[in-house]
This record gives sequence, structure tokens and C-alpha cells, in this order.
Amino acid sequence: MTKVYARVAGWIFLLIGLLGFFMNDLFGLIQFDTTHNIVHLVLGVLGIAAGQSVTWSRLYAQVFGTIYVLLGILGFFLPDLLGYHHLEVTENLVHVILGAWGLYAVLGATEKASE
Repeated sequence: MTKVYARVAGWIFLLIGLLGFFMNDLFGLIQFDTTHNIVHLVLGVLGIAAGQSVTWSRLYAQVFGTIYVLLGILGFFLPDLLGYHHLEVTENLVHVILGAWGLYAVLGATEKASE
């Protein structure tokens, strides 16, 4: 399950990162900036690469799942948490959902390390 998470989250991050270079915002729900786009591109490439092995996908899901759940929750209470970028409610929801999915993938994973 962690391999699926890493691949799908990776493609989502990659697409969001690319889309951000062509749009300033997504229907007024999410704002894009260059730094955020680069972070998403890097996370996307890492996710797609990590999705090739159980070991790396578990690490990716655990690390970024934890970071994104915390970022999403904190973003609801401290929208200027990152200083340079105001976190919108939609972004916080996406962060919590992707993060929770990653943690679920790790905690509920039944994959064998040999896969």
C-alpha cells in the first residue's frame, strides 16, 4: 500500500508543482508561488522514485505523512506558519488528507520487504 501511496502522491505533487508555474491560483482555492512549486516538484519526484520499493515508499509515507498532517493541522491555527506563504484552508485540507493517507499506508501496510 505504501508503494501506491508514494506513486500517487508523487504524481499529485508533480502535477501541482508543474501546474503552479502556469497558474497563480487554482480557482481562488490554492495560491501558487515558485518556492512552493519547486517543493512540490521535488516531493513528486521523490514519491515516484520511492514508489519503486517497499522500503523507500514506507519511509516516504512515514516522513511526509507526518509532516503533512502536522503542517495541515497547524495551518488551520497558524495560517502564516511558513512566513512567506499564507496557508489557505483548501491547502490545509489537502495536506491533512495526503498526510493521513500516508500514515494509514504505513500503519496499515501488510507488504513484504521483498516486494
